[in-house]
Parts: sequence; C-alpha cells; structure tokens
Amino acid sequence: MATTLATVSSIFLLLLAAYVARRAGAFKEGDVRVVNSLIINLTMPAFIFVNTHAKPFTTAMAVAPMLGFAAEMLLMLAAYYIARLLKLDRRTTGALMLVCAFGNTGFLGYPVTAAAFKGDDSAILTAVMFDSFGMALPLYTIGAAVAISFAGARFEWRNLLQFIKSPLLPSTIVALALRKAYVPPVLMTTLEYMGAATVPLSMISIGLSLRASQVKKQPLALLVATVMKLAVLPLAMFFVLPVFGIGGVERQVTIMECAMPAAVFTGVIAGRFDCAEDFAAAAVFATTLLSVLTLPIVLMLVR
Repeated sequence: MATTLATVSSIFLLLLAAYVARRAGAFKEGDVRVVNSLIINLTMPAFIFVNTHAKPFTTAMAVAPMLGFAAEMLLMLAAYYIARLLKLDRRTTGALMLVCAFGNTGFLGYPVTAAAFKGDDSAILTAVMFDSFGMALPLYTIGAAVAISFAGARFEWRNLLQFIKSPLLPSTIVALALRKAYVPPVLMTTLEYMGAATVPLSMISIGLSLRASQVKKQPLALLVATVMKLAVLPLAMFFVLPVFGIGGVERQVTIMECAMPAAVFTGVIAGRFDCAEDFAAAAVFATTLLSVLTLPIVLMLVR
C-alpha cells in the first residue's frame, strides 16, 4: 500500500510541476490545447487499445457504467434543488450540476488506476469502460444539453455529437471489437510507446488547465460541489455496487473513478455555452487540489 500511495503521489507531483511552470510563465495560454490534442487524438486511443487488447472482459465492467450513469443523474437532480435553495442564477445552477456529476475519469482516472492497480489486467479496462460509457458519453450529450438549457443558448445537435466524433469513443469500440484479434508485435509495441505518454501528458494538461482566480467567489456553492463530487458519489457507489453483485477489482476501480475531481471538460462545456465557466473552473481547481488528499483515503478504503 505504501508503494502504491507513493506512486499516486508522484503522479500528482507532475500536475503540480505543470501548474507551477505555467504560473512561472514557462507555458503560454494556448499550450494546453496542443497537449490535449495530442492526448485525445494519439496517446489516449493507443492507451485504450493496449489496455483492452487480450484483457479479460466481465459483465461487471458493462454494468458498472450504467449504475454510475444513474447515480450521476440523481446527483445532478440533487444539485439543481440545492442550487434553488442557495438562490443561484441559472448559469451557475447549470455549472453546479455539471461539476457535481461528472469527474475527471480519463485524464486523471487512467493514471491513478494504472498506478494503484499496476499489473492487474482488469483494472484499466474497467476504468476505460466507466470513463467512456459512464462518464464521458453522458457529459458530452446530457451535460452539453444541461449547459445549453441553463445558459439559454441555441440547441444544435452537432454540439451533442462532439464526443462521438472524437477518436476516444470509436477507439474504445474498436479496441473491444479487436480484443481477441491478432496484432503484429511491432504494431503493439508502437502503440505501447505511444500510450505510455498518456499518464504524464494527462497530468501536465490538468496542471496547465487549473485556474485559482475564481475560488473565492460562490464559496457555499463550491463547498457543495466539492462534497458531492469527492464524497457523495463514491460513497453512494460504495453501497450500490455490491447490491448488483459487483465486487473485486471492478468495484474498487469504479469507486475510485467516481471519486475523481470535477472533469476539466465541464469547464470547457460551460465555456462553450456561456454557462458560468468561471464557477466551473473554480470547482475543477478546488476539487482537483483536494483530491490529492481524498483519493489516497478512498484507495485505502477500497483496497
């Protein structure tokens, strides 16, 4: 356990190094877009394929994302009513709903899972399934619809297809379809090299994306987002998963994925539709920093 925690901590140090470097002026504002483009279009599809190919697939890996989706929808509903009690404006209400429900299960979830469950063939595939179908797909469809509705923006179907048209979902489907197919060693080695860049680049991307300037605004709403995202969602899944017969590493990884901080792309979507981007960015910053403390605790509880 001590070795695992040390490895997870080293991952967060990558995030901190990127954040400090940006604050020191070593990176420009647009550099994070280049890093994200590399991850989304090259390294993460390779990472997904390598960690799916020839790995055992279980029913629990398919059921867990559906349970996660149901929990996220309930969390969004709860966030809506809490926002009404706090008398938040519509845009902030929409942003609160997004950051409470959707976590950084890819950019942060994959590195943490790879470190915490090193050598377990089922762990990364469980994370891939949950990220793709339990978190990312709902974020880019239902999450985008929520942002559009609460910002009063114009509804366009192409906005809801953004994730489907990116390489991430197709690469997951292709990886699952070719899971037992023969892949030439030279091609697999190339994909392994490419996929290995996902962990450091993901942490660098998060570090470059963090913004602390808005944290002091809406402190109560920010507290609600932090508690619901880092505590309520993983705690709910802790009790729900065994009811549906999901145990072992699938349960452990799913709970870890649900304990991830607010997804960086909640801020992207909030900004795209003018839905309180500043609040979403503050929530991403606060939950990400606090997850340095909460994720090791969750890891110790589920292992």
